[in-house]
Amino acid sequence: MELVWRPLTTADIPAVAALCNAAEAVDDTGELLSEEDFAQSFGEADLPGGSLAVFADGRLAAYGLVVLRDNPVGTHRVRLDGMVHPEYRRAGIGLQLLPRLAELARDLHVARHADLPLAVCTMVESRSEGHIALAEKLGFGADRHFYELEVALGETLAQVPIPPGYEIVPFSAVRDEEVRLVCNAAFAQHWGSVERSPEEWAASFTDSKRFVPESSFLALSDDAVAGFVLARHYPVVEEMTGVRELWIGDVGTLEEHRGHGVASALLSWTLAQGRAKGYHRAGLSVDSANSTRALGVYERAGFEVVRTWIDYGRLEEF
Repeated sequence: MELVWRPLTTADIPAVAALCNAAEAVDDTGELLSEEDFAQSFGEADLPGGSLAVFADGRLAAYGLVVLRDNPVGTHRVRLDGMVHPEYRRAGIGLQLLPRLAELARDLHVARHADLPLAVCTMVESRSEGHIALAEKLGFGADRHFYELEVALGETLAQVPIPPGYEIVPFSAVRDEEVRLVCNAAFAQHWGSVERSPEEWAASFTDSKRFVPESSFLALSDDAVAGFVLARHYPVVEEMTGVRELWIGDVGTLEEHRGHGVASALLSWTLAQGRAKGYHRAGLSVDSANSTRALGVYERAGFEVVRTWIDYGRLEEF
């Protein structure tokens, strides 16, 4: 089988979305993305220098994307995303794709953050035995586990009162910059977290079509943001499964306000409001080793683990 390799272009978006949907039908990872979702991620990427399209007989057999973050601290941790079409698996494409993506990541790293160590990483769903075997064969090690949780938004939702001294209000664009700074502070000690620049923040939330400000809420103390729940909605999930899902992208509380039930109250309020807006379930992801005991907060709210993702990483040598 002769393979043709080249960088991705925006013209490849329909083929990439179709490949991922074909893979999801086999892998059942819960990763459902539309052409519009890929258009956003392609718009944020360096396609000429950080992507690969692999063609076999004129058909897209695999793709790869190097995902950089702004403002890395300590180690520049670069994610390598990609997928091989189920019909082209076990033909050695993945064994070529991942090292080539790592090489692209090295080039981008040298150009942008040459003073920092580089680690390349790939997220693997824990039941994907082939992906795990590939990562380990290429020298990647399991650095972290992340739980994906879901809760049905039925009548049995836990009702948590708002603690004294706090009020919960809808997200407002007026507080956008304040929320960005609070979010950066709340996650400052979290593993792998880096400060979101105004540009990255806008791409992830305020300028993103997936961000739903009407279903995102803030906890205020003395009229200052103490905590937040920021939510997204991916229409493709409803289109493909019939389930209207509210995805909880970020939940956080400033350190000085922890231990008062702020996060639990925010989450309870968000889920109740989500149910009222017609969402069928809510989902989120959490680091299994989260130092703020977030998993317990989510489980008390009714969330249950449905999948586990593993962050496989490899420190690059120059």
